[in-house]
Amino acid sequence: MVRNELLADSVYKCFGSWEILTDCFVRCYTGEVVGILGRNGCGKSTFLKIIFGAMAAEHKYVSINGKKYDTPYKTKGLMAYLPQRDFLPGNLTVEEVIRLYTDSREERECLLEHAWITSYLRHKVDTLSGGECRYLEILLLVNSPAKFILLDEPFNGLDPLMKERVVALIQAARASKGFIITDHDYRNIIATSDRIILVTNGVFKNISDLEELERWQYLPPGRAAELE
Repeated sequence: MVRNELLADSVYKCFGSWEILTDCFVRCYTGEVVGILGRNGCGKSTFLKIIFGAMAAEHKYVSINGKKYDTPYKTKGLMAYLPQRDFLPGNLTVEEVIRLYTDSREERECLLEHAWITSYLRHKVDTLSGGECRYLEILLLVNSPAKFILLDEPFNGLDPLMKERVVALIQAARASKGFIITDHDYRNIIATSDRIILVTNGVFKNISDLEELERWQYLPPGRAAELE
């Protein structure tokens, strides 16, 4: 199987005099999950929006398999992005949403026959709970043809069982896709990811030992040992 590469390099973003991201770099391959951690407002969501192409930056270089893209979302099959806020139209049923957001018959039938979805097909999206809607959004993205999936707060609003299902989805899809995920639920990010990056003071720090998260004061003393 071909191993695809996503490269985001020299990402620089400021809001006025505030440099939120400074020369940030991430490389992700299909078959890999990269987790990004950081406190509120550190630039995690901003970074995902920039590499997806939905937000401008003072500077960035984004390439997939060596080809540069300024707006990857405009090229079918490259990248899918889960924003923090719900993006599905609430007035449609789950079945209508699936038919609207899928491109191929195989993708459509896979979702329509999904064990969790079958009991919700006739439900309108705005009648789903926040966690159910979030899970549906993730299912749609993971089953899309995109080579790389960017997930911003995928565990937000999910109960423990649904979080387990999201982790299972990511692990099942990673054979053919690459994931970059960020969430305040650091336990699931750490458990799911192959590599961890910490955003601090606008800079990306590659974490090779969980104790580094304590040294950078992201985790309280002694917490790293509990996660290993």
